[in-house]
Amino acid sequence: MNEPPPAGTGTASDDVGRLIGERYRLQAVIGRGGMATIYRARDEQGGSLVALKLLRPEIAADVDLAERFRREALAASALDHPNIVPCLGTGTDPAGPYLVMALVDGEDLTTRLRRETTLPPADVARIGLDVARALGVAHRRGIVHRDVKPGNILIARDGHALVTDFGIARLADDAEGSVPGTILGSVQYFSPEQARGDTTTPASDVYGLGLVLYEALTGRRPWSGETSAAIALARIGAPAPSARALRADVPVALDSVVMRAMDPDPLRRYPDGTALAAALERLLVAPAAPPRAPRAAPSAATGSNDASRPTPPLPAVETPALLAASTGSAGSKGSGRTPAPVLVLLAVAGVFLGAVVVAAFPGIGNSAGAIALASDPGGATDQPRATPAATARPTDAPAATPSEPPPAPTPTPTPAPTAPPVPAADLCEPIFGFPCGQDAGHYGPSRFVPAVTFDLGQGWSTELHARDRVTLDRGEGRLTLLGDVTRVYPKGTEQAATGSLRKVIGKVAATAGTSASKVRGLTIDGHPGFSVDLTASGDQVVPILGMGEETVYLQPGTTTRFVLLDVGKRTLAIVIEPTGGASLQDILATADDVAGSIRLR
Repeated sequence: MNEPPPAGTGTASDDVGRLIGERYRLQAVIGRGGMATIYRARDEQGGSLVALKLLRPEIAADVDLAERFRREALAASALDHPNIVPCLGTGTDPAGPYLVMALVDGEDLTTRLRRETTLPPADVARIGLDVARALGVAHRRGIVHRDVKPGNILIARDGHALVTDFGIARLADDAEGSVPGTILGSVQYFSPEQARGDTTTPASDVYGLGLVLYEALTGRRPWSGETSAAIALARIGAPAPSARALRADVPVALDSVVMRAMDPDPLRRYPDGTALAAALERLLVAPAAPPRAPRAAPSAATGSNDASRPTPPLPAVETPALLAASTGSAGSKGSGRTPAPVLVLLAVAGVFLGAVVVAAFPGIGNSAGAIALASDPGGATDQPRATPAATARPTDAPAATPSEPPPAPTPTPTPAPTAPPVPAADLCEPIFGFPCGQDAGHYGPSRFVPAVTFDLGQGWSTELHARDRVTLDRGEGRLTLLGDVTRVYPKGTEQAATGSLRKVIGKVAATAGTSASKVRGLTIDGHPGFSVDLTASGDQVVPILGMGEETVYLQPGTTTRFVLLDVGKRTLAIVIEPTGGASLQDILATADDVAGSIRLR
């Protein structure tokens, strides 16, 4: 057999089939950029598909550009957010430096705009909200993207947007990276300060996103020119034309947001992605519903613990302008409490969407923060029963006179019935990737297998609701249920999750690249299990559990709790992970109660 030439010496297609980093088998070219070629690759250790960005040989030979690529790896690995393409690792191969990212099933915004030219205003606002949230996370870490453009925005098949390619992102406070006179980025989406070679700030990313939203609304860019320099200089000191001047159905409120994002003066723009996200959020989320008045007749669908309490009616809802022109609603994920979105389907008659509001059942925690065992069997509330009175006995008292009627016999009271168990409400459905807020109450995800119920307090939202995975989110972190764990990764290699549960959790605790707490035994709803806290000891994500095509990774710099429960023929997993700079103890304060309330139906 003829040996292939050394990797990186021919065209990108020549490298297809090669093994990079002794782990990733290149399958196909899926993208090309100015610095790297992107491949779909298979992780030979984990079996999953990934996107591998391989630095082009001529770029790798340039020390400065290679350093810029290294910065991308550092920047991306430091960011953990649903709207940022996860960085899974980096390394160096004879073919050159490479970066491993999650593979997104979808297309970039450039491809979509090339096919559709313009997008509905509600879709533009939702994409902008996703991207602004992602940029906000980066900005809080001191990272400026510097190259926000449609090609760096991926649209997943479920509609939500993810930001990728921090190839020229650098730390905002890095003096070397902010030297005036150095121009980085795509000229069509430069901010005025980038065009002048001035220091870039988070407001520069806001400007770039404003240009992207403008193009998605109008099908054109606000400035043109015969040369790149002319295009870049045209925006210095010049306000962009209104999107409504080119497209009358653009809502005034959305046009105002886009115009402010593109203000030539960075001090008049939204200062960062978080501020822009807040402005877009107000366009997509309906105002809070007024208090519900009680209805006279009770309903079997009520979530009340009191069987005699009437069911509240569905409130009237004010519909924002963007929602009225859309088929979906976006949820809002805040820093601790997530308002429930209101989905208004005016075109569908007879569809009733009611939120069942029930009281949260507190779990039982302990000082160590371990998952507690709830003693309430299935969420029913015990009501006191009335004690029957003794039957009235005849007495020897004289008969009553005609003017005094005899007293009525004392009846035997009927014991008060015990209230029925609280019905489990289904989880709301995320729309276009936006988490949907959940009221406090008793829930049972309809699609999840095995069938479970649990209790939620205020502040939770549903990020994912699928057959094999449910992810509940709040500002401090997430709680994820995995229906059946089939793989673990001790010593960095994939193994089937077989044998005793104690043996499987031991393998999880032995995962290479992590430090583990002591394995603890527990019981939830009568099912035995074990838990362990893992902390990544390096600066790369580490695979921990696998299920079907899904792999759960441990993020660098975080401590995450992994719980495995024996539920018959399945191994149910509970993963509790902090996000947004919170600690494990921060999310355990509320996640413990949820985990302890889990019941198998």
